[in-house]
Amino acid sequence: MQDLSRPELRSRDVGGHQPRTVAGIETPRTLDEVRALVRQAMAAKLRLYPISTGRNWGMGSAMPITDDNLVVDLGGMNRVRSLDLEAGFAVIEPGVTQRQLAAVLRDTPWMLNVTASCADTSVVGNALDRGDGCIRSRVHDLAGLEAVLADGSVVTTGGLDPAGRYHGRVAGPDLTPAFVQHNLGIVTAMAVSLVPRPQTIGLVHGRMPRDQVGVALGAVSGFLRGGNPADGLLRVRELSLAPSGGDWMLPAGVDPSLFTILGPLMGSDATVELAEELLRKALIEVEGAEALRVMDAAEVGPDDPLYSRALMAQGIPTCRGVHNALGVTSCAQIDEGAMGFLALLPLMPMHARKTDQLLAALQTAVDAHSTALMVEWNLVGKHLANGVIQIFFDRGTPDAAHRAHQLRNDGNCLLRGNGCAIYRSDIDHAAADVWSETSTAGLGMLHRLKTALDPDGLLSPGRYGA
Repeated sequence: MQDLSRPELRSRDVGGHQPRTVAGIETPRTLDEVRALVRQAMAAKLRLYPISTGRNWGMGSAMPITDDNLVVDLGGMNRVRSLDLEAGFAVIEPGVTQRQLAAVLRDTPWMLNVTASCADTSVVGNALDRGDGCIRSRVHDLAGLEAVLADGSVVTTGGLDPAGRYHGRVAGPDLTPAFVQHNLGIVTAMAVSLVPRPQTIGLVHGRMPRDQVGVALGAVSGFLRGGNPADGLLRVRELSLAPSGGDWMLPAGVDPSLFTILGPLMGSDATVELAEELLRKALIEVEGAEALRVMDAAEVGPDDPLYSRALMAQGIPTCRGVHNALGVTSCAQIDEGAMGFLALLPLMPMHARKTDQLLAALQTAVDAHSTALMVEWNLVGKHLANGVIQIFFDRGTPDAAHRAHQLRNDGNCLLRGNGCAIYRSDIDHAAADVWSETSTAGLGMLHRLKTALDPDGLLSPGRYGA
C-alpha cells in the first residue's frame, strides 16, 4: 500500500479543491483481487473509493469526496474481455481507455462514441458519470455491467453473464441504471454498445455573433425536434461570459463576441446531404448562419484547427483539444499546470427566452467574482440539453481559485433557481445535488437500497448518496 497522505500527492487537482486526506492506495488487476480487497476492507471497516483512470478534471480529478478513504485505482484492470463484431458490443474493464478501445476497433465495422476529453480517459468511468460523446450521451453506450458488492459478491446486469458474454437485454428488471452515478458497488466490467461506422461523416462548423445564441439554440432545437435524419450530437459551444474588470482568463483563441455550432452528421451520403439541407433551413433566420460549413471529416487536415474534432467524429480519440485549452503539452501536466478550471454541469433550456434570461443571471455572478466562464450546450435530445460550464482561473494568482469556486457555487444556485437541475456533480456537491433535486420518499428509497447492499456505508462514501 502506498502512503498518499503526503501533500504533493493529495493536492494534484486542476480544480484547486480543498485537499482530501487519504488512507492509501490499492491497485487490483483482476476481479478476484477486487473481491479480496473489498472483503478485507469491510472486515477492517476501511472506506473504499474506486477510480478508473482518475482524469475527472474540473470535478476533483482522482480525489475522493470524503477524507480517509482507501483509494482503489482500477487503471490496471485494462482488458478488453470480449468483442462482438456481429452485434456491436465490447465488454471492457475500467482501465480500458478511449485510445485502447478505438485501436481495437480500427478497420472494423464499428467505432467508439468518443468524448472530447483526453484519449487516455476511462470509457467505463465516463459512462458511469453520464458523460457525453460526440455521437450521443455515454449512458446510451452502457448496456450491462459487472460489479463487486460490499460483501465481496459479484453481480451482473443487463444481459452480461458471469462468464463475460453479453447477450442483450434479458427478461426481468434491469438494474444497470442503478449503478450510474451511485455508490452501490465497485464496477469491474461493462458491456459497451458500439456505433456502426457510417458511410459519410459531415462535420458541421459555424461561428456566429454572441447575441444570436438564443435564436440559434431555438433553431437547432427545431431541427432536432422536426426529425434529424442523421446521427451525431450537435453542440452550441464556446459562448464566453467575461467580467468587465479584474484579473480573469479564458483559453487562447476564444472570442467572447462569438459562439460556435459544431458536431457531426453521420449516415449515408443521402442522409447527410438531407440533414445538412434541413439544418440550413432551420438556421435561415440566424445572423451569421450563412457561413456555416459542413466538411467531410475524413478530409480535415492536421493543420486545420478543427482537426481534433474531425478525428473524434470518426471515433478517433485525441488529447489535442484538452492540451490547447489548458496550455499544456501532456495530460500529465494538467493537474499541475498554470491554468486551473472547474466544471459545472446543468441541464439547459433549448429556446431563446429562457437562454437569454439564464445568461444574464450568470453574467451577474461572473462580474461579482471577476472570473470568466465558457458555456456549452450538448444537444443530446429533443427536450433539454446537457450543459457544460467551464470556469477558468490562473493558479498563480492568490485568490483566483477561491473566486472560481465561489462563482461555481453561485452559478449552481442561479441555475437551480432558473429551473436548471445539475445532472453531473463534482466532489464538493455530489451529495447536495442529489438532496436538492430528490423527494423525501426518493431519498428514503435510495437510503434503504444503500443500506441493504452496503450497511456500513463503506463504498464510495458521499458519491451521489442519500
